[in-house]
Parts: sequence; structure tokens; C-alpha cells
Amino acid sequence: MNSITYSFMKLLPKNAVSRAFGGVSRAKIPLVSKFFMNWFAEHYKINLNEAEIPEKGFANIHELFTRKLKKDARIIEDNAEVVCPVDGVLTAFGFLTGEHPEYMQAKGKFYSLESLLRNSELAKRFSGGVWATVYLSPYNYHRIHSPVSGNVTAAYYCPGMLWPVNAGSVERIEGLFSINERLITQINTYDGGEILLVKVGATNVGRIAVDYKKDWFTNSMPPPASRKALFTKWEPEQTYAYTKGQEIARFETGSTIILVCNRTVLQRTKPLFIELEGKKVLMGQALMV
Repeated sequence: MNSITYSFMKLLPKNAVSRAFGGVSRAKIPLVSKFFMNWFAEHYKINLNEAEIPEKGFANIHELFTRKLKKDARIIEDNAEVVCPVDGVLTAFGFLTGEHPEYMQAKGKFYSLESLLRNSELAKRFSGGVWATVYLSPYNYHRIHSPVSGNVTAAYYCPGMLWPVNAGSVERIEGLFSINERLITQINTYDGGEILLVKVGATNVGRIAVDYKKDWFTNSMPPPASRKALFTKWEPEQTYAYTKGQEIARFETGSTIILVCNRTVLQRTKPLFIELEGKKVLMGQALMV
């Protein structure tokens, strides 16, 4: 991101513009929608051969972007305790060691787990664990799947901005993932493991939806919770159990996932992050075995 683009984006009302773009993407205007869908699919070279296409085709960009995959288009690794929740590129990883563990956003730029979660007590529970960041490009499949088998025990809404999350933004904007709007899912495995699935919003639509609480959408009006509160916690009144690889959420435009695993998961597994850093990953691919 060059200086002119950065200055423009800084002044742009990113959340409002993204909501407006989202409205346009969900509109069903046959000729217009078809034109933009064809352009989008061609420009980003979307692989529609693996997509589950409705009988009458996609009605708008929203349906194209949030497309499902054909059955068996992805393999869920049976021998892995933690699998990749999305398609994308594993851009960074690290271990949450030391008194004040940090995440690496880009070379020379760091942010803390506490700033990402906006909750010091929750952050402390993951001390000694491990994290990994996966970036989704516009052409990627954008549904999000559970990285483990377990129960959703809580969700957290952190209102924020909607800066782009591409390489230029990541390299320029301090604490980008702690600034942008995000929705966090906490999953407890059946044997002491705890996982945080941090979903980070981005410019253009910026909506994140979750399966277990269908009235929660980020960057929506009304918002899922007060935007004046830095951190809103939701706890389920019933059991929401997910198996490894089961769909749990979706991006309505591309963004970033940050996966956080506690010490219990790390101690009994072998992370494969060092082998995967900088490489493309697929949903269901083994991350920790």
C-alpha cells in the first residue's frame, strides 16, 4: 500500500462503504449481476469446477463468493488433531511463550494476544500455546470450518475498522488485526484442548456470519452487539457440537483467520507450521498431528 492509497483509505468511511458494497453484492439484478459475476470469476480466476453450483446458477456476487464446495472436494485429515479451517496462505505462526507473548504481523510489526482478544484473562489462558495466521485471497473458497472436534463454549465480538488485509496493509498498518472488526469462536475439545478461531473482517462487505448464532453478522445494521463496547461475550444456552471439518462460519468477502491453540493441544501434537509457512493450504489439511 503506497502513501497515496493509505491516505485515501484512512479518510474513507470503510465500514459504511463496505456495508453499501455488501448491499450491492446481494442485489439480484439479472443482467447487472451476471456481468459482475462473470467479471469477478474471470478476474480472480475462481475455480468453479469444485463448486456446488445451484441449478439456476448463482444469483449475485454474494452467492458466488459464499459458494459451497462439491462433496468430497476437500479431504479432512483423519490423523490430524487440528486441521486448517479455510483455504488460503499460511502467512505466519509462532509460540505464545514469555511474559508478554507477541504475534508477528509482518517484518518488524508485532501485536499482542491481549490486544487481539481485548480480554487479558482470556489471553492468559492461551499462554504457552501456539498460533497461526491464514490469509484468504478473493478467489479462495470462503466458508470456514471447525479445525477440531468439540463444543462451541463462547463467542466474542470486537467491533473495529475495516482496513484491507492484503500484504501492503499488513506491512504498513500497526496492529492491523487488533484494529479491524472481528468475531471470535471458542471451541473446547473433549480432552482439555481449547481453540480460538479469530475471524478478521476486511474492506468490502466485511460481514462474518456464524452457524451457531444466526443473528450475529459483523459490519451490519444493527450490529451484533454494542459498538461502544470493546468486547462482547456470548455464551450458548445449549450444546453446539462440531466435528472436525464441519462448516461453522463464513466470510462474505475475503479476510484472515488467526488460529490459537492452548498449551494442552500443543503439548500432545506436532505443529506442521514451519513446513507450511508461506505456502497455500486447503481446508481440512493437517496443521497439528
